[in-house]
Amino acid sequence: MPTPLRRAFGWPVRDVCFSIFLVAVVLSLVRARDLPSFALGLGEADLSVGPVDVALGATAVLAAWRMRTRRSLPSPGLVLAAAAFALLVFATAIPNGADALTSAGRLAELFALTLGGAILLDSRERLSAFLTLIVGFCVVAVTWGAVGFVTGGGGRQGSFMGEHDLAALGTLSLSVGLAGLYARSGRRLRVAIAIGAGSFAIALGASLASLLGLYLTAGVLLALALARRALRRGALLVTLGVVIAVTGATLTLRSGELGFIQEWFGPEPEQPGQYAASWSQRLIFAYVGGRVFLDRPVLGTGWHGELPPEDYARYLPDARARFPDQPERYFGDLVGTFIPQQTYDQILVELGLVGGLLFLLIALLAGRIASQVGLRASPAEIALVPAGWVAGMAGALAGAALFGGSPLASLFWLTLGVVAATPRIVVEPPS
Repeated sequence: MPTPLRRAFGWPVRDVCFSIFLVAVVLSLVRARDLPSFALGLGEADLSVGPVDVALGATAVLAAWRMRTRRSLPSPGLVLAAAAFALLVFATAIPNGADALTSAGRLAELFALTLGGAILLDSRERLSAFLTLIVGFCVVAVTWGAVGFVTGGGGRQGSFMGEHDLAALGTLSLSVGLAGLYARSGRRLRVAIAIGAGSFAIALGASLASLLGLYLTAGVLLALALARRALRRGALLVTLGVVIAVTGATLTLRSGELGFIQEWFGPEPEQPGQYAASWSQRLIFAYVGGRVFLDRPVLGTGWHGELPPEDYARYLPDARARFPDQPERYFGDLVGTFIPQQTYDQILVELGLVGGLLFLLIALLAGRIASQVGLRASPAEIALVPAGWVAGMAGALAGAALFGGSPLASLFWLTLGVVAATPRIVVEPPS
């Protein structure tokens, strides 16, 4: 009898286009700075070109060629909105110089993952192969992170990805496992591995934003399973057990970062900044970013990646006056550079209302497609995955911004591709 891996990775990977797409996926889930590259002069900046850029370029070309021969674009509204977002990022960076243009190009090129997913995930076998690859990659990342946890004396782990990236990947892996659990899938091994690896990845990454993503994912999948009359007591207990265990592990590792709870409900601080923590600093960044947005509400500053001082430094005195009880080091991190702390702030600051509305359109289209598929289509193991991924990414993006070369950004574009591809490979029952 063929194993789940053999069933997943049998004939689908013999297709060259699909194989190159899978290579691009793997390379994009490794931080770009950890991959080999060579520099090309680009005005005042150096453009690094590496294997991931080649794989993404090949994926885009092959997906476009495959689409031309088949003369169809799955979920065209979502794919075109994602393309418009990538184009907006790149176009608004042009006036900001070579560094900004390079940063924007690295983010925009990841649209190839959306296009490749939408076009090349054209059968249940290929989507199954892709999901198995994601789960397998999560296993490798978790193993790496676990070794670091044991040998490094504990603490948050980023594996070879980064803390937010690892936690976001874990949420997507967990979604695959829970979807199979609710579908009563026969692939019990993949279900168990996906749930286990995903849970450990979220816990090791200890991202509070991905913890929110876990709650959203669990809530959405439970609601869909209930609507499909597929919710069983055993699956419910497993879900609740995972949520409780991962929450406990995450809060244990991040207990020092929950100062805002102590400030709200604890005794009065004995000295200024006693309860300061990373989320306190995020409030400062959000305040400064909000001031930048209010000054340029339509198109924002244009895409930079990291904002230069001339766009935000004049608001620092007001920030110090607004948050006098926060440590000076939190403001010092804003001297010389402004690294956005979450995607939602980043889009409003750098792309303004135009970018914000376009991103909202993408979210609404992805949510609508995922919910429609998740409510009625079959098989449930596939149909439930898009909704879980959309919910998980909605939480993850609240904890980190989009940067080209980061695995989190790659997971964002991949999620859109999976959502776009799924409707044509599931069966909708007649109304």
